[in-house]
Amino acid sequence: MNSDFKIGGLIKKGGVIFDAEGDSPVELYKVIAESQELPDYLSKNQLYDEFIKREELMCTAVGNGMALPHPRYPLLKNEDEQRIIVCYPKKTIAMSSPDAKPVFVFFAILSSSSKVHMKILSKLAFLIQNGEFRKILAQKPSADVLAEAVDRISSPEDKIF
Repeated sequence: MNSDFKIGGLIKKGGVIFDAEGDSPVELYKVIAESQELPDYLSKNQLYDEFIKREELMCTAVGNGMALPHPRYPLLKNEDEQRIIVCYPKKTIAMSSPDAKPVFVFFAILSSSSKVHMKILSKLAFLIQNGEFRKILAQKPSADVLAEAVDRISSPEDKIF
């Protein structure tokens, strides 16, 4: 396992989508899926369908204007294919968020194992509670700026695997 893999690296791998067009999570999941270069064994349509199936089970909005969409189970086969796609919709999206705030940023998670997936969710949950992180997100930074901020805010031992 790569002992250096951090949330910032996963964001750089997935990239950032700015001003995504869409009036609902369903529409944004299409934009997210279409934005990615995926391994041959995973189609953009399959990724999109898996985002929808997960959202149908339970809303992925977590509060503070953020959502963490992800497939119900890992879709990737290799660790080096894992990523987090950050998506800023052109306008906020009403979802069933615990705090009733509309969503202004989506962190779409693609992982290769349940263990890594849970670690990513845990680390994102920590970051979402951090005021500095939320201020940075409100500025809609690039992948490089966001990754640097995430790695600075996270502790040195805050590696995924």
